[in-house]
Amino acid sequence: MVKQTAEFDWLSVIGKCLAYLCLEQAKREDPDKFKTLTNKVEFLRGMGLSQDDAAYAAGSNPASVSVQLSKQRAKKGMKRAKKTKR
Repeated sequence: MVKQTAEFDWLSVIGKCLAYLCLEQAKREDPDKFKTLTNKVEFLRGMGLSQDDAAYAAGSNPASVSVQLSKQRAKKGMKRAKKTKR
């Protein structure tokens, strides 16, 4: 019987774990800053995670994060439009 070894990218796993631990530490230091899902995802993306990985690490799923981020962008766009009308 031939012994099979699974090729696994452990560096990716370690990186995701470290990003999650950094988020947890940041939440302890400034809990008000990380109340929303979008703030958590943006922090994790800044740490180098993809949007999908950041969504899972923040306790959500990629579809929900996409919706939340698009709503946030739309809200910012409306604020900018109001500022330029003045």
